[in-house]
Amino acid sequence: MKSTAFLALCGSVLATASPILQARKLYTKTDIVVEWVTVTVTEGDSSTVFQRPKAHHTATTITIVPAPSTTSVAPPPPPTTSSTSQAVVQPPPQPTPEPSPEPSPEPSTQAAPVVQSPPSVVQVAKVSTSAAPSPAPAKTSSASVAQPSDFQSTALYHHNVHRFNHSAGALEWSDEHAQYAETLAKTCVFEHNTKIGGGGYGQNLAMWGSTADPEAVGATESVARAASNGWYNGEINLFPSSEYGKATPDMTHFEDWGHFSQLVWKGTKKVGCASVFCQPGTLSSMGSWYTVCNYYPAGNVGGAYGDNVEPPQGQSTVTAA
Repeated sequence: MKSTAFLALCGSVLATASPILQARKLYTKTDIVVEWVTVTVTEGDSSTVFQRPKAHHTATTITIVPAPSTTSVAPPPPPTTSSTSQAVVQPPPQPTPEPSPEPSPEPSTQAAPVVQSPPSVVQVAKVSTSAAPSPAPAKTSSASVAQPSDFQSTALYHHNVHRFNHSAGALEWSDEHAQYAETLAKTCVFEHNTKIGGGGYGQNLAMWGSTADPEAVGATESVARAASNGWYNGEINLFPSSEYGKATPDMTHFEDWGHFSQLVWKGTKKVGCASVFCQPGTLSSMGSWYTVCNYYPAGNVGGAYGDNVEPPQGQSTVTAA
């Protein structure tokens, strides 16, 4: 069995700072040598606000019993008046007027319409329960993301499916920023460069390498792994939950979650990516895929995090193969 290792590096910079690289190394034993590195750099500004509706349930109570009591009292008075008048004329016939109980069944038939009132209560209940599914659209939003079929749609899918989980709108593809990304990726030099094309955009970098025929993985799978497995799933839990909603969160460990915050930044509207295979000895000692994604407008703007990085909504985790 051949010795193997896995290297994870991640670095990021703020909009107004120069590139800062953070070293995070993790070594394990497998049959394949794999190297994974991600870096982010940002600049720019934008903000929006989102609020989620809450389902509201109401209960309605209808009292029906008092109604028949008034009708049941009405029948007794007529028998008493007739009984008193007959008591003066002929005392013996009083037993015969006892058919007076016959009117009592009539109130029971009158009570039948009261039974019809419950259906109205049931209908009210149906209305209240029908309102309950209102939260469902939040989950269906992820389903509305178009399934990937090529490099461009894959890059968009593995960005937007996570953005929807943070109440951020879908990104559009930018050929311009994709071209800048390809220019940088083809250098096979793992360094930030947001000056290509004049700058004004944010940038995430990722490198994935292996000794087991890495080139066969392909560019499409590489961008999926970079966005979902690296920048999002690899960092979302590193962003302190207590920092959501703050204009400027604690930046002590920014390098740990800077890619995640750029990926879900609500103010960013466009993305352009490129993945290029670099031969052993260039980007790394092994064959590696170099993925670059440029974001416009840039995220990670100090003072704007509260409006642009929303907490997760609990949607299912999406990963790349």
